[in-house]
Amino acid sequence: MAIYLVNLIYFVIVLPIVFVAFPIVLKLNNKENKNHVKIIVVLCILFFLVRFPLVLFSETIGIMPYLVEDVLFYSLLAVFGIGVTWVYITKIEKVSFKDLGWEIEDLKKSLVFSLLSFIPLIAMFPVMMILGNIQLAVSVSWEKLVVTLSFTILAAVYEELMFRGIIQNHISELTDDKKIIVLLTAFLFTITHLFYLPFIGFGIFYIFVFIMAFLLSILRIIADQLACAILHGGIVFILILAV
Repeated sequence: MAIYLVNLIYFVIVLPIVFVAFPIVLKLNNKENKNHVKIIVVLCILFFLVRFPLVLFSETIGIMPYLVEDVLFYSLLAVFGIGVTWVYITKIEKVSFKDLGWEIEDLKKSLVFSLLSFIPLIAMFPVMMILGNIQLAVSVSWEKLVVTLSFTILAAVYEELMFRGIIQNHISELTDDKKIIVLLTAFLFTITHLFYLPFIGFGIFYIFVFIMAFLLSILRIIADQLACAILHGGIVFILILAV
């Protein structure tokens, strides 16, 4: 089992960034004069800054989609991501999960739309594997399964609540144009992944992420957060486990 204690330095780097960002967003979330644009900007910078340090530990953490099977680090990362998300939602935004799209009115609709959204992304897999020089895994260890599940939880809960929940809500306060809401949310989601994904194969990884984010934002509008969580978590699970 691969355990690199040096990876824990990541949390030493990131925690101060979170502690600085949260009071700033709290001030901008003033109920009487909420500044949606600044909140969106600060959150996107925060998401970029907490992701970028992962690149500094690429030899011991790995770069998507090839992750080092460090069970300790990725398990802690999942706990950290969920914890930060819970604190932000309850203490900073002070909104309910229902407000973020977790009111499931039609379970069948959520499942059908999320499963249909898998089709274009799965169809992109062969192209992404060729251009990204991705090699399929021959076997799967329990360590890899734990790492995969940790990332799946982060994608389905942390990223969906913060992007399709918080950020998309703030964008919706600025415009009623659903095209702008979807495109802007997808664009912001993609740029927060800069440098974290390799620039290879004509930017195929970023194209894939943008298309996925585009579909997720549409799902948030026509269905709910459950549909987004199923799609995002499912794609991450398949991609990481397969390579």
